[in-house]
This record gives sequence, structure tokens and C-alpha cells, in this order.
Amino acid sequence: MNSDASPVRWRASIGLAVGGGGPVSSIVESEHGSEGSALAWVERKLPRTRFPAWIPAARRADGVELFGRVARGRVVTGRLVPTWESEGTAVWHADRAGDQVQWRRCSAESEES
Repeated sequence: MNSDASPVRWRASIGLAVGGGGPVSSIVESEHGSEGSALAWVERKLPRTRFPAWIPAARRADGVELFGRVARGRVVTGRLVPTWESEGTAVWHADRAGDQVQWRRCSAESEES
């Protein structure tokens, strides 16, 4: 571990995915001191999140979707720009189901978006 790394944090994010294996980008992120707090944040935000205005309604039918994610890691500050580094543990992935959120555990990802 880098000596300039923060304590363990949980990064909650709402993201946008294009197609099954297409590009993914984060719309909004929030850092939390506990996994429970991060999960609760996604459960509050994801059902109310709207598609960005630059994505036309017709394109949404092509597999564009909003999702939530919670990952465990640290912020490394000893660099020019502070950087998020995942701990390489499994992440929580959330899908919208109406006003509810459905969670599943996914294997660790090599790059955090």
C-alpha cells in the first residue's frame, strides 16, 4: 500500500452503459466510509436518475442503460492528481427494476471507470 493512500473507502457510482459490452462512463460518484452507506446511496439515487439529455429516446432502445456500482478501494494522493485505486475485491452491481434496485455481486474489475 502506498503511504499516501487514504483509509479504505467505498465508491458508489451511477453509470451509463452502451450495449452489452460497449463503453461505460460514470455520471455521478460518491465516496463513503462504509459499504452500507454506499449501497444506500445507490438505492436512493439510481431509481430517480434520468438519462443525460444528449442521449435521444430512440438510442435508449439500442441497449443504453443506467446502472449503479459500489467498489472498495482507496484514494492515492501522492501524485499530481489524486487517483482512485480499487482493492481488487468483488464489486456490487445494481440494475433498475422500476422504483427498486436489484443487486448482484460481480468479480473485481481491472480498471475503475
